[in-house]
Amino acid sequence: MAEQPSEPRPLVVGVIADPSPAPIEVAYQLAEDLPGVLSEQLVPDRWQVDVHRDQLPSSDSRHTAMMDVASARMQEHGWDVAVCLTDLPLRDGKQPIVADLSNSRRVVVLSLPAFGAMALRRRVRGVVAQLIADLRGRGAPSDHSEEHRKRRPASLAHQFRRITPNQDGVDARVLASRGGVRLLIGMVRDNRPWRLVYGLTGPLVGAFAFSAFYLISTTVWQLAATMTAVQLVAAVLGSVMIMVGWLIVYHHLWEDTTGRPAQEREQALLFNASTVLTLVIGVGCMYVALYAINLLAAVVVLTPEVFGQYVGPNLGVGAYAIVILLVTAAATVAGAVGSGFESEDSIREAAYSYRERERRQVLRDTQRGREEAESGGDHQN
Repeated sequence: MAEQPSEPRPLVVGVIADPSPAPIEVAYQLAEDLPGVLSEQLVPDRWQVDVHRDQLPSSDSRHTAMMDVASARMQEHGWDVAVCLTDLPLRDGKQPIVADLSNSRRVVVLSLPAFGAMALRRRVRGVVAQLIADLRGRGAPSDHSEEHRKRRPASLAHQFRRITPNQDGVDARVLASRGGVRLLIGMVRDNRPWRLVYGLTGPLVGAFAFSAFYLISTTVWQLAATMTAVQLVAAVLGSVMIMVGWLIVYHHLWEDTTGRPAQEREQALLFNASTVLTLVIGVGCMYVALYAINLLAAVVVLTPEVFGQYVGPNLGVGAYAIVILLVTAAATVAGAVGSGFESEDSIREAAYSYRERERRQVLRDTQRGREEAESGGDHQN
């Protein structure tokens, strides 16, 4: 009886993810989605995805340092293709790099901040699938038929632009449209600003404590009841901005741009914009959470009879909601003082991703080294 031919082994894509939440999450999403997408595009191949967490190096000037790590892991694990996922922003001049492809190494490097914030899973899947399809189909005319092109993801044509860089080791490069804005949004997303609600324990405890005081202050009730909508909105926005400003100034989160070379100055400006947006979103989330708790406490504690004597008759939920807007705003401003009990390192850990903290430290070390070198030269003179 003739032996049945053994089924060929699946082709393996090794995904190396930086040990940060965003790359790890995207890596496991690729493990779910990519085999099916590639099997549809590259019939009759079967695919599987192996995910590994690894400390990817900071990119060098040629953006190939991560490819060296990927090549070593490919030989170690026997992968057919390797994909590096990092939240480190990569640039080609002023243009954010979405992905680099090396045909000879069979490696794709993806920089997640360049993808922006919307539809991240779909965009990453589309770009990775297309680059792997190009890599596997290189030199095979049948893979570039009209039917193959129709099956390809359309994301590369609309959101991104593909170029061939004049650089050894990189055969194809994908750049982001609306590069600066998309990169900034991607950096803020990777910082996960909503984590501030859990990370800023000092301001949160202070805001809760002052909420209890303002919640039973009849003066605050009367003031809120007589304020216009514009005044209330200004109070809410002002409280958020005061908290943000306090965190930036007190904990030295602002990167100085004076006396830096042009490239470092642009990088520092990008970091500062990322800091402001991250903190505004994070403190905004904290305000919303505090407001919801205060509103629930007001409905339970403040009886309509007592509340009505100061705010007015015929009370509804709307009256409570308006008063709690001012209560929460005042508590947020007072809670900023609580951030003084947090260390600078804990604030940075709450506000920034691992890669963001690493990049900022490198920028500071570079500036410090330059200042020390200049100071030493002045002493010698």
